[in-house]
Amino acid sequence: MLIYTPKRDVMAARCTSSAFQTFLLVFVLPTLSFGMNMPNETLVRTWAEQLGRNIAGFDKRSLPFTTIRTFFDESTKESEVEEVNGTALILEMADQVAQMLGNKTAALKRAVKVAESAAARHNYSENIKESNLVNYYKSKDDACISVCKILEYSEKFRQGINASVSSVHIPVEIYDKDPEILNALKWSHELDKVFRENYEEDKEILWQYFGSQTGFMRSFPASKWRQTGEVDLYDVRRRPWYTQGSSSPKDMLILIDTSGSVVGQSLQLMKVAVKSILDTLGENDFVQIVQFAKEAVTVGCMKRFVQANYRNKKYLSRVVSEMKAEEMANISKGLEYAFDQFDQFENSTEAGVGAHCNKMIMLLTDGSTDNGDEVFKRRNFNRPLKNRVRVFTYAVGQNPNPVKDLKWMACANRGYFSEIPAMGAIRARVQHYVSVLSGSYRTELPLWTSVYLDSLGLGLVVTVTLPVYNRAPSGSNQTILGVMGIDVTTEQMKRYSPVWQLGPSGYTFAINTNGYVIFHPSLKIHDDIEDTPNLDFLDIEIESEAKDKLRGDMIDGKNGVVEISSFDLSVDENYVHEERRRYFYTPIGNTTFSLGLSLPSYQKFIVKHSGPFTKANATELIKLLEEQEDRAKLLAPWKYYKSSEVTDSYNSSDVVRDLVAALQNYSQSPDTFDTEMMKQLHLDLRVSNISIKMMKDMMRVTLTSPGSADNDTANITAVFMATYGGLTTVSPKSMSSVLERYQDPWKSAYFRRALHYKQTFMFHALYTTDYQENMTSPTVMVTHSVFGSKKEEKPVAVIGAIVDHDFLLQMMNSSSKSGDSVYSCKDVDNAVCFLLDDGAFVVAANHPDYHLQIGRFLGHVDAGLMEQLYGSVYHRVEEVDYQATCVDYGNETSAAPLSFRIPSINLVFELLTVNWWNSVWTWAVVNLNVYSWFSSPPTVAASSDDQEEKICIKQRAQYYFNPNLEETNGIIYPCNENCTRDYLARRVPDTNLLFVIISPACPNCYEPASSKNLVQEPVEMALADNDLCNQTARYRRNPAKCYDFDTRETNPVCGGPLTSPVSVVLVVVATLLTVISARLS
Repeated sequence: MLIYTPKRDVMAARCTSSAFQTFLLVFVLPTLSFGMNMPNETLVRTWAEQLGRNIAGFDKRSLPFTTIRTFFDESTKESEVEEVNGTALILEMADQVAQMLGNKTAALKRAVKVAESAAARHNYSENIKESNLVNYYKSKDDACISVCKILEYSEKFRQGINASVSSVHIPVEIYDKDPEILNALKWSHELDKVFRENYEEDKEILWQYFGSQTGFMRSFPASKWRQTGEVDLYDVRRRPWYTQGSSSPKDMLILIDTSGSVVGQSLQLMKVAVKSILDTLGENDFVQIVQFAKEAVTVGCMKRFVQANYRNKKYLSRVVSEMKAEEMANISKGLEYAFDQFDQFENSTEAGVGAHCNKMIMLLTDGSTDNGDEVFKRRNFNRPLKNRVRVFTYAVGQNPNPVKDLKWMACANRGYFSEIPAMGAIRARVQHYVSVLSGSYRTELPLWTSVYLDSLGLGLVVTVTLPVYNRAPSGSNQTILGVMGIDVTTEQMKRYSPVWQLGPSGYTFAINTNGYVIFHPSLKIHDDIEDTPNLDFLDIEIESEAKDKLRGDMIDGKNGVVEISSFDLSVDENYVHEERRRYFYTPIGNTTFSLGLSLPSYQKFIVKHSGPFTKANATELIKLLEEQEDRAKLLAPWKYYKSSEVTDSYNSSDVVRDLVAALQNYSQSPDTFDTEMMKQLHLDLRVSNISIKMMKDMMRVTLTSPGSADNDTANITAVFMATYGGLTTVSPKSMSSVLERYQDPWKSAYFRRALHYKQTFMFHALYTTDYQENMTSPTVMVTHSVFGSKKEEKPVAVIGAIVDHDFLLQMMNSSSKSGDSVYSCKDVDNAVCFLLDDGAFVVAANHPDYHLQIGRFLGHVDAGLMEQLYGSVYHRVEEVDYQATCVDYGNETSAAPLSFRIPSINLVFELLTVNWWNSVWTWAVVNLNVYSWFSSPPTVAASSDDQEEKICIKQRAQYYFNPNLEETNGIIYPCNENCTRDYLARRVPDTNLLFVIISPACPNCYEPASSKNLVQEPVEMALADNDLCNQTARYRRNPAKCYDFDTRETNPVCGGPLTSPVSVVLVVVATLLTVISARLS
């Protein structure tokens, strides 16, 4: 998100103490100032204009964009110019995406039908054995005794797979030989056939899977499990696609007992349990957390129900960690407060707040002798049954407090009672509520999830889900057996973008009914970080009234087009410019997504090439690509033909070799090539050869800086031309490495910026945040766009040169001629001259001390000068990046004892699995004893080697020229008033440069950028609690229907204590092994 920040405080400060400054100017400064003979405004204006004329001469001497434009016009005289119709483009893309997603939905319904039929026909057996299962492959196969033996690598899935069978993942805390698991595995094996049929029918289909209510996941095609972390803690029932697919959204109030009786272990268990509950919530859910003892209060500053998005859950997790236990418990006070919150919530008229479905209280306490029946009679039982608030109760810890009343609360209020005696029980116990809610979930409409990171390695995905019901004659309750899902990557959706018509700076995007982004070019993928944040459209784009209205229309499923003036961030995030963009939008059929398309102002026309791409064209193209002239040809890693496997990891030589090989086999598959791309590339190669030859001939001439009295000379290091068709030609070939980083012109900042500033010479020094110690002579890139002029202007290329810094210095010196009484840029001891670009980065400087800082932000080179320029010739926007990454050194004090750390020796988990004697709960008991018997005080568990990345918030700024101010001047008073510095600054015409001349720095005076609030590089920032809590909820739309009550819903078993026996000796052995493992790891 970008925020415009005018510098009102600086401008105000400049207006103060005017009388004192006048006194200094008239009486004191003539004797103390370093700048007595600085040039006046008129002379500096003359110098800047002369410099502009010298640079404009590049068109005739080195960068002949006018001539090259005629080359392109001549080459396209037989072609048509076609208008870019954004409305037609987005409607076509929406139809294509809808059809692709519809194919996945149809496949999903077929799989659900097979699953329900198989489950209904299955005869349950208590005596079932693992040997009774057919083609049973465990995906967790570290010893390679199961699934890994049958896998072959697939580029489509980026890993080894087997497309004949499925594989099964079972959570570590579930006994994989439990009859419930084995029976479900047996009937769900029939899914393999329909999965294969779907896979063969739809070549684009990816992962298909069934998540069972018992905890296992069957996925197709079979693959080896990708474990993240030391221990596999994956449980399908906690994944966003499963929770969204098995119940309607929730309005949840978590009520925590923080009375004195829970101090110590029970309070720690509660904190972890609350965080585990938060993990089960998604962006359609709303949550509030309340703690009670003698009185009840909201935890933290979120005094109302808030959306369970990434940032809110992170905040709530943090404030829960800070809770303390004290005073006596009054559970009735806590319940009264909870119902008060629901009343306020239900009466709120704030737009977009609340799921208005599945209202529930999650009560965590160590036991109670008060069942709150009077509160329930007055506040809940008097409501219609379908509108009552559910109550789920958790008895936390091993204290011998009564739990009978807690169980009554749950059973009387359509909830469930659970005991959490230990850490290991938390994950299994807190998710019981999901099973209860699924009892009233009766949808047969597919649901599309929001975007999340695929645990199987395909990046960002959305999932279409449907619940699988028990359709057996005895299953009249229609309980959910699990959830079926099929993935679609965001890359698959983006493939339908009309890239060629969009051009380098156009893009498509999609959002859902929460306003959260499904795909967008600015959405970052962090493959190694699981908890990717929900990002709102206005978190990525610039928030404005016009953008807010656009977002609202898209959420409401409207069609439309709107033109919006806003700031555009450059690819390298160092620059920003203001422009008018056209936004087109339309809903994607049969989904909750809305599709958007954005076009820059210059992208109005494209060349439509006539005729097919022929064998003769292919032959000539091979010849042009293989020519051994002294020039390099860099090709963008694009898919020029359908079966191309080129990716961004390919270098230019690889791309050229791949394309040549394909062209040599042209006769075998002529229809595989993209005609428009190939004909454009063919044209670009022919024009580039002519253009680069002309530019190279110009390079052979030693360039004398115009008007130089000293007849100084300098050479251009290299020339290049990057085209609309993805070709960059560089001469000489030895300089190709400089341009290799810009292999894809469309993704390069210099290319896009040159197209935006189409009548401007653009100067760009390689960005650096520090001194360039090892550089002998800095180089600078100068570029100019080329627009074809046939009928309508359209972008065709960007030409450029790499020049030595000395060449620019020479031009600056020769342009700043003066008499004997006025300092010029040649007087390096008495005047400092800078050429700054539109982002306030140093492009050239006359003083040798600054040559190693070319490409650096001026605030770090001369903070006092930048402070004056910001607010006058420069403005800035401040960007808040909610998807940045920071290093997590792990040096914070843990909220839980060290023994809670899960061991790194997986052998322990195998032992525990083998000893799952009676039921699923044993693993929880083992972990209970680890915590209870061997806990240790909080410690700092840190190591310099334990550096992992985490999602964080960073702030940075981009500077840009004030469009209403061409020049400025003034006096700087650095460090003390015994030294002053005069400065004058003037824009250089038809360039992105600012010419500045200033008195030398005062001796013994250094002022860092941070002292002037001159932020530029990304800096981690903490979002203030009040800012987060006081945010106005943005507009959103709830799912079409709420399923929170069904007359067939029954709950005869609403929970109970742990009663299954277990061998104490074996528990102790497993516990000791776990503790030893934890201590060793």
